[in-house]
Amino acid sequence: MIVAVPAIKAGEGYIVSPHFGRAPFFLLAEISGSSYKVLEVLRNEYTSHQHGRGVSVTELLKSRGVEAVIALGVGPGAFTYLKEAGVAVYYVPQEAGLRVPVEKALELFAQGRLERAHEAREFD
Repeated sequence: MIVAVPAIKAGEGYIVSPHFGRAPFFLLAEISGSSYKVLEVLRNEYTSHQHGRGVSVTELLKSRGVEAVIALGVGPGAFTYLKEAGVAVYYVPQEAGLRVPVEKALELFAQGRLERAHEAREFD
């Protein structure tokens, strides 16, 4: 399964972005069993778009074969677009805070420790 994580560059690595559509990057990873492999760091060219950003980002991710998104939060518009495109959303627990390394989020997902989201969640 290919998953995408909205990300912000932090030193030599990346942390999960609190803002899905405005994330400067998406890390794409392939999940196999209980492990993962990062496939690509994709620059989000739609960060400055005001309207339609969720649709554009969803189309970008779908074009790369993404089946699920791991995020701190996804706004209502983007959540709807992802759901309609057949992309599952999984949230990192809020108690993890705002500086969650992407590797940690991927590990939690690969270990089956994240639950599928059923509604939008804005995380500030």
